[in-house]
Amino acid sequence: MKQLLRTIWRWFVSWNAGVIVAVVVFIAADFRFWPSILSGMGAMWGVSAIMKRRHHRLPADVSAEELVYVRSQLGEARALWKRLRRARYRLRSVAMWQTVSRLSAIVDRIIRAIEQQPHRLRFAQPFFLNEWPTAVEMVEKYAYLSQQPVQSADMIKALQETERVLDELTSAAERQLLEVLSNDVWSLQTEAKLLRRSLQQADGLRFPLSKKGE
Repeated sequence: MKQLLRTIWRWFVSWNAGVIVAVVVFIAADFRFWPSILSGMGAMWGVSAIMKRRHHRLPADVSAEELVYVRSQLGEARALWKRLRRARYRLRSVAMWQTVSRLSAIVDRIIRAIEQQPHRLRFAQPFFLNEWPTAVEMVEKYAYLSQQPVQSADMIKALQETERVLDELTSAAERQLLEVLSNDVWSLQTEAKLLRRSLQQADGLRFPLSKKGE
């Protein structure tokens, strides 16, 4: 909810700043249309970018205690990620190498996204507490067993089952990343609608002025 209210406030401030700049430039430029529109749109997106960057620097969604907890969780997740990367170099299966590499890249993106906005941890916390530690242990055991010179039927079956489970876990991690980024997707879609509306209003102003000049 705080994220939604902050985004709405950012749009409100940037939109009004753009309108004010457009009007001022329109009057100062002897009622020329394009300089005023371009100046207004530049001011609108400039104010929006500044407010967004300031929000990223100041994570107001979490308290100091919560921020310490988030960093602790990310530290544990990153330590597991490093273990996964080390175990990957002991894999002999090309397919398994690709699966683990994909899982590693996805988890890295999740961690980086939460580092930028700590409140996103609530989306990924169940994954970090449950599936992620188990996945790293499975890869380590898989790498160890796959290197043995002798393998029983049960061992081969366990290795094959591990490959299938990790494929499913990678798909689950992809969905987790999309959930973590869902607010960014929504914000981008809304900003695109805002820009389209601005362009439509600009066209609406341009056509009457063109007719008047004729």
